[in-house]
Parts: sequence; structure tokens; C-alpha cells
Amino acid sequence: MARRRHTLWACLAVTVGLGWLAQAQGGDGESILRAREAALAARDAGAVMALFADDAVVGTSSGRVLVGKEQIRGWVTDQIDRQQREEAATRQAQGNKLVWSGTVYRDDWQKLGVSPLEVKQDAVIQDGKIKFFNTTFSPESWTKLQAARKKN
Repeated sequence: MARRRHTLWACLAVTVGLGWLAQAQGGDGESILRAREAALAARDAGAVMALFADDAVVGTSSGRVLVGKEQIRGWVTDQIDRQQREEAATRQAQGNKLVWSGTVYRDDWQKLGVSPLEVKQDAVIQDGKIKFFNTTFSPESWTKLQAARKKN
């Protein structure tokens, strides 16, 4: 009987501990987006992809709309191949949507002499996953990138 009670207490402790760990890792949008940025900087495509919902939608800075993990995986791979790194300013939460300005660094933009570029980003987090993610260039950054591309 005492052994059974210890086993029940151990199971309860593990369950509470796992719940605390999940909360500490952050089911909130800010933590999920920080984890995406860290995984991108670490060049860990699997970790980035694990943060997206299966039916997620991404709007890219180049104007493409990607639906589902298969299309998003190609975008993430491209970001990793180009050594992309992102720095986010303070995010503003609007329910499960977060909005922020950011700075994006990439090797190909560095070669053009325009890295980093300023962006506006927003994301919707649902059930602990990124359901929607969108990036647009600031008007100044878009103009700067287009001018640099025309020169090359």
C-alpha cells in the first residue's frame, strides 16, 4: 500500500512537473515566436517547422502565400541557406495575434550591401502553434532592396 501511494505521488509530481515545464517553455505567442527566431538562428529547420500548425499560412516578404508545412518547409530551408537572422522589437498582443517591427539579416542582402532590412511582422498563435505568419518590408527597405537588385 505504501509503495502504491509513493507511485501515485511520483506520477502526480511528474505530471505537475511536465505541466510546469510546458508552461515554462511557453505556450504563449511571445515564447513561440522567440523559439522560432532562436531555431532559425541555430539553423534548425526541424525545430522551426515544429512550431507551425500543419495547415499554417505564411505571407512572405516577396509576396508569396504559402499554405501547409510542405510549402513552408521550402521557405524555411531557403531562410537557413541564406543565413537569415531576425531581431524583433517589442511585440504587441491583440488576442492571439502578435504584431511587431523587426530587423532581418541575410547573406544575400549583405552581398548587395543592404542587410539588414526593416520589416513589419504579424503572427497568429493557435493551440500553441503558429497558424499564420506574415512579413512585409518597410517602404524604405523595399525601395533599398529593389534598387540594389537593379544594380546587380
